Amino acid sequence: MNPYFEITRPTTSFLAALGAIIGAVISGLPFSIFYFLIFSVVFLLSSAGMVINDYYDIEIDRINTPKRPLPSGRIKKEDAFIFGLFLFTLGILFSAFLNIYCFLLALLNSILEFLYARDFKKRFLVGNILVSYFTASTFLFGAFLTFDFKIILVISLMAFLANMGREIYKGIEDIKGDKKLKLETLPIISGKKSAREIAQGCIALAVVVSYLPYFLGFFDSFYLKMISIPNVLFLYSFSLSPGKFKFISKGTMYLALLAFLFSI
Repeated sequence: MNPYFEITRPTTSFLAALGAIIGAVISGLPFSIFYFLIFSVVFLLSSAGMVINDYYDIEIDRINTPKRPLPSGRIKKEDAFIFGLFLFTLGILFSAFLNIYCFLLALLNSILEFLYARDFKKRFLVGNILVSYFTASTFLFGAFLTFDFKIILVISLMAFLANMGREIYKGIEDIKGDKKLKLETLPIISGKKSAREIAQGCIALAVVVSYLPYFLGFFDSFYLKMISIPNVLFLYSFSLSPGKFKFISKGTMYLALLAFLFSI
């Protein structure tokens, strides 16, 4: 895989862009070129965040994930920084063709993604909360063209909680490198056991919230059956190691998004 494509974490960025598309569809946006712009903006900004994050995390990644493009030397550090800024600029530029609200959200998230990678990731829980906000905001971004948020708010809350749990699990997996660099992550401060319990609590709450669209009358029984599949997988993943959970949870999130998409 081309290292410049690999460093953008294309599967994660695609998942974020898909969330924005689902937000647009559920909010009732008619099919138009806006869908291409929505997907492009979120994919570009998510990719930019991944690149800048790797730029600032190069010393951590030398320990935790040495095969990534930067620690392995396949991309020069200064080139990665320029590439990340280019992606941010392109994403913000594309957002200006949507509306002022999309532009402002894209600009805000770009600033926060940069500050997250440079500063906030190192602070206790702040990094986890910000990453989870980024995930939730993709659905809001897709709905800003119609301002119909009645279902989107529920989906965004579910996405925030599920991603919060996933981020804590990732912190457990990365604890070795994070300790060496004296980061204040939840697993380091509270211990692996407590962090795992908190992560599981967040995901369990996300599972509960995921049923609200059915009980509030937004979706029918088909959605109930569809969303139960990823929910069972989420609960099953509690028994897995943090590394396996990270792998399973990404696929499970895709299934949850498809449950919303096919139930519209």
